[in-house]
Order: sequence, then C-alpha cells, then structure tokens
Amino acid sequence: MTEMIVRTPITTRAAWLGTELARSDDWLIPLTEEHQREFRDIVAQGRARGLGLADIRPDAFPLERLASVARAVESEIEDGLGFVVLRGLDLEGLSAEDAGLAYFVFGAALGRPIRQNAQGHLLGHIQDTGRNIMKDPAVRGYQTRIALPFHTDTSTDLLCLLCYRKAKSGGMSSLAPLFTIYNRLLEDAPELIDTLYEPFNYDCREEKHPDGLPFYSRAAASVCGGKLSLRHNSGYAKTAQRLETCPRLTEAQTRVMDKIDRLSFDEEIRFDVQLEPGDMVFINNYQVMHARSEFEDHSEPDRRRHLMRLWLHLHRGRPLAPDFDNRGGIVTTDTLANDGLRPRSVSEE
Repeated sequence: MTEMIVRTPITTRAAWLGTELARSDDWLIPLTEEHQREFRDIVAQGRARGLGLADIRPDAFPLERLASVARAVESEIEDGLGFVVLRGLDLEGLSAEDAGLAYFVFGAALGRPIRQNAQGHLLGHIQDTGRNIMKDPAVRGYQTRIALPFHTDTSTDLLCLLCYRKAKSGGMSSLAPLFTIYNRLLEDAPELIDTLYEPFNYDCREEKHPDGLPFYSRAAASVCGGKLSLRHNSGYAKTAQRLETCPRLTEAQTRVMDKIDRLSFDEEIRFDVQLEPGDMVFINNYQVMHARSEFEDHSEPDRRRHLMRLWLHLHRGRPLAPDFDNRGGIVTTDTLANDGLRPRSVSEE
C-alpha cells in the first residue's frame, strides 16, 4: 500500500508548464557529430555480428561517448522534467532495421526492454494499419491515425519513441505534466485526491493480464520510497466498463478522470512538440502523459508515418507499491520473440 497521501503542492521541476517549456530548450539534448559516429558504429557492429533484438544486453555494445548522454537522460526523466528529447539522429542511408538497432542499443543502456504485446515484440512499430478502434476491441490506438487522448502507458517505467518518418500532416505529439495537474486538483478539487489512491480498473483490450482477468486493477496514485507516482488512462478505464465482470466506475472516479482530461489539454499546461525524423523522446510514465493529434499520411507505403517504440524497465527504477506496480504488463507469452530486426507492425503477425 501507499506510504502516504500527498496533500501539499509539488514544487520540483517536474511540476512544469508547457508555456514555460516552449520558451526554453531545457527539454532538449542535441546529438553531436561524435554521438552520430557512435550510433553508426553500433549499426556496423550489429550487422557484422548478426544480432537479433533479443540478443542485445546492456553490455553487448559498451557505450563510450553516448554513455554520458544516457546518464543525462536518466537524470532528467527521474529527477527533472520527467521527459527529454534527443534531437537529430542522422537517418541518412539508414534503413528502419538499422535505425531500430541503434535506438534499441541506446535504450538498453537505460533499462530492460520489455514485451509490448502477446506476440512478444520488443520493438514496437507505430503505424496506421487501417483498423478501427471503435469496431474492434483488440485494436490499439497506435495502430490507427486517429487522435489519441492524454494517457500513460501503464505497464512500464519508460516510454521511448523514435521518429523514423513523420506524417504528411498532423501527428503532433503532446505532453502533459501529471504533477502540475495534481497541484491543480489540490487547489480546485481537494476532495477528489483520495480517490486517486484507490483502485481503478483498466481494459486489457482482448489480451490477458497476469492477474488472470481481461482487466487489471491498480491505484492511480501512490507514494513509495518517498516518491509520488501517478498514472492516467481514462480511455481504457471507460472501455473496461464493457466487461460484465468489471466493477462499475464510481462517481468520484469519473469526476477526477474528467478533470484530469480537461486539465491535460489546457493550453498553459500541455507542451506540443513535432517530432522530426531522427528525434527520440523518453517519457517517465509516472510523471508525464502523452497524446497525439490525428494525422494524414502519404499514399506511398515507403513514405508513411513510422515511429518505433520501446518500453523500458529502468535499471535504476523507482520502487513501486504493490497496489500501483504494473510492471508485469498485460502480456502472458513466456517466450521472447526475436524478430531478426525486421521492421514490422503488429498487423503483419
């Protein structure tokens, strides 16, 4: 159980405002020529050794110049803003396979990549598959081109995205600070704070959680080891209501989720960033929500929007209370799939 309920405003850098970040570059780490060379060296070594993603361990590619970058990312996501963007990986001449390898190796220096679906994918490919999330409960938002509301990915410490190709138009990424929103709730609706520390039920979207149900129950707020951790996914909390065995949402749960949804889109709070090809964003799922605007894609398959996703359990991650911890994820497959670094989307399985 949680150690306490936080009832005083959070004053760390993690309680930021989007309007302030838009006037600074505190959230940005530009890659230098030396960093670019090391990424290229990783690709060359990976090709020569014929490694698959499941073969890569933190010590498989000892980082030199990029080691300090990894530590800076780790510091910013845990003790700073809660997210950071690495800008400018040179993709010239790099296939999706090559870019995925370089990105995966850097991610493995931060944490252990975990499976993202029942097929055991360690590297997810975010592309529009043409499927309809409203008609098929097994479809997830990242497989579509629709706008995605603010949420956290609740099975992992860190969400990491690499932009390989951007859309013809749209597809803007947005971030919202949960600590700032928590402060607003303390000010405007303090009677709802306790509700966040109670269990919410989340839809597994036709996959089975290790808890044994088609939904899982976890608190939306928790303090462990002196650190406050938060989560939010009103979409999956509401779609879980289609399941007969799922407990009904309380009035307080609905109210607090609706307030968080409204605050997350507040123009003063949220931070919009257009990821360019070669940009990598690292997001602490216990502090920062993410969203995406609807996009229009190119007609040519080799020009369509393509992001790669890693879910990482940090090597030096924070402790989590049992009623909050969901690091076990929603995947029950016991065998890791080695996809041979071939870029593919889940729909190809």
